[in-house]
Amino acid sequence: MSMIFRAALIGILSLATAHAAGFYVGANVGASDAQGLGNAASAGIYAGYAIDSWLTVEAGYNRLGRWLGHDQGQPYTTIVNNVDVSLTAGPRFDRRFRAYGRIGFVDWSTIGTGGGGEHRITGSSAQNDMLEELHQGFYGLGVSYRLRRRIGLRLEYRVYRAMAVNGHDLDIRSILFGATYHFG
Repeated sequence: MSMIFRAALIGILSLATAHAAGFYVGANVGASDAQGLGNAASAGIYAGYAIDSWLTVEAGYNRLGRWLGHDQGQPYTTIVNNVDVSLTAGPRFDRRFRAYGRIGFVDWSTIGTGGGGEHRITGSSAQNDMLEELHQGFYGLGVSYRLRRRIGLRLEYRVYRAMAVNGHDLDIRSILFGATYHFG
């Protein structure tokens, strides 16, 4: 995990300790579509802090999916995980409903098998041509709804841009359904 993500996670946890009222945690499930590879199941966890009614900061860990395929006659498996830090901003329409946009930074961690061997690639550059450019921005749109004071649901659409696989840019689009527990 890079220093940026460690610092963000420590910052969120420090804020949570000092101001538990705005702190929340949750989990999401959904589906991701990788351009040219198809759909795969997604899941993740997240923690965040509501700075005010419009703005939140959030960190998360996601498994975007597992894809199988063939490249030059060789089978491969690619599992895409990520750690992200993002800001959401958007209005509340009443005490329960909120619409928001998300913009953030993502750090990829990818496990792939192909040609008889397994490799693990993390960071900003790869040691081979299977995966490269593993630090990118992402964005999304979502809505959240508080069922109870502490329990909420959310639905979100995210776009992870320009992940290079085998020298080709690959966009991953995810639809995520989440459940959130609010500490305050």
